[in-house]
Amino acid sequence: MKSDEVAYELLQNLGYAVEVISTSDNEQKKEADFLICYKNIVAIVEAKLKEDDPNIINEKERNLVAGEVSIVEGKLGRNEIHSGIINKATKQLISSGDKEHDFKIISFIATGSNVKTKADQFKDTIYGSTLIMESSDSVTTSKICYFFRNADFYRKKEIDAAIVSYILNDKIITQLCLNPYSKKFEVLRNSIFLEPFNGAVIDPIQLENQGLAYIPDADVERTLNDFHKLSPVYSPILQHLTKKYNTGFLVGVDFDSPELSIRTNKEE
Repeated sequence: MKSDEVAYELLQNLGYAVEVISTSDNEQKKEADFLICYKNIVAIVEAKLKEDDPNIINEKERNLVAGEVSIVEGKLGRNEIHSGIINKATKQLISSGDKEHDFKIISFIATGSNVKTKADQFKDTIYGSTLIMESSDSVTTSKICYFFRNADFYRKKEIDAAIVSYILNDKIITQLCLNPYSKKFEVLRNSIFLEPFNGAVIDPIQLENQGLAYIPDADVERTLNDFHKLSPVYSPILQHLTKKYNTGFLVGVDFDSPELSIRTNKEE
């Protein structure tokens, strides 16, 4: 399965006109994959596909054949493998920047096992996001916190958005993730270019304004030393959020997210 083939079909099904960017042997440069167009608005797209490691595939199959439960481990939060994918995609998008375009977008598609976790890890990596639990008056609530830690969208301001998808039961679930640190953020968030997503758009600024998310101020230090990691009480970022949003006690959590599966006999 090739990333460009899957992404090509996905983008066409969304309603975009898709043109493959050819690589010139004379130029010897690594181009992005596509130019996509919707109502005369054009974006350069680099497609990346996250499949299972062969060892995971083999181990899962051994367990299923033996009639055992297969467990594919996963954990939410920043993922350095995804960060490497983003770094490579950014270079390819910049390389194709000489093409006439309005936006630069990464397309990330997760396939194989535990696909939702892969997609959520990618979003946690671009947004530096985590889940914040608040304890107040014997009640515990939670909100997502964007840019809680170092985020690839902050580092890669050239990227205007990411299309994050995963394939589950032969269906593709897709969201477009806006980059608030892009210079074109306001233009893109208000653009008809987003119409094909039918509202499946993540806009951290809008979510914060609606009281559905936290965003720390940009000048707050994200890097934690060993002392800060001893307890949430010592975390400067959690202390900042508590003051900014006038909350109760806060804790940041990256949950484990394993996938459990078993093979059944359809004839039973």
